Amino acid sequence: MYIIVVGGGIVGYGIGLELQMMPGHEVTIIERNASRAAELREELGEMVVDGDGSEVAFLEQVGAGRADLLITVTADDAANLVACQVAKHRFGVKRTISRVNDPRNEELFRMLGVDSTVSASQAVMAQIETTLPEHTVVPLMSLEGSGLKVVDLHLQEGAPAAGRPLRDIRLPDQTVISLVIDGDGPRVPDGDTILHSGDEVIAVIPVDAEETMRELITGRPESG
Repeated sequence: MYIIVVGGGIVGYGIGLELQMMPGHEVTIIERNASRAAELREELGEMVVDGDGSEVAFLEQVGAGRADLLITVTADDAANLVACQVAKHRFGVKRTISRVNDPRNEELFRMLGVDSTVSASQAVMAQIETTLPEHTVVPLMSLEGSGLKVVDLHLQEGAPAAGRPLRDIRLPDQTVISLVIDGDGPRVPDGDTILHSGDEVIAVIPVDAEETMRELITGRPESG
């Protein structure tokens, strides 16, 4: 697999190191700051090139036409979006992943066809929310293009789902309970698995089913 990483900052450097150690991958890191590119090249070698990853001519020069994946991780959302757009529409790159620095831009990236987005602020918030008892449905991951997402559910005492086997709980269509974590540790559930208050449940749910799931595990809609 040929992967182009646009941005040679701390994130791009880390991705490059990880991918370099994985067999079967060819990686190019594009960094437009000449001194930073030279610094990275000393450590990572010829996989690092100096240039603008949002320019058509430069992407063509580094072989974007044969790339399987383009990842943009610069600190400039506009540059990230343009690079993904050029990769998709000019070179036919099948998959694009982009860092989104301003979470307000995330919906725009998705609307314009970026396959996956990664927001640092959203990731941090998700980690914070898992420690707050009032957050009973914590989004973990969107499954792009499927209308589904992975969530972390915290079952509350007195909730409609508490004390009942999974087979007797009317879950939203397309919902899959993939893991239940209780005092004995994690387990893959089946229809006979009984949920108890205090259980943590990892589930795949439709994006529009969050409110239904919240009521099942708390007995009340979201406040506020």
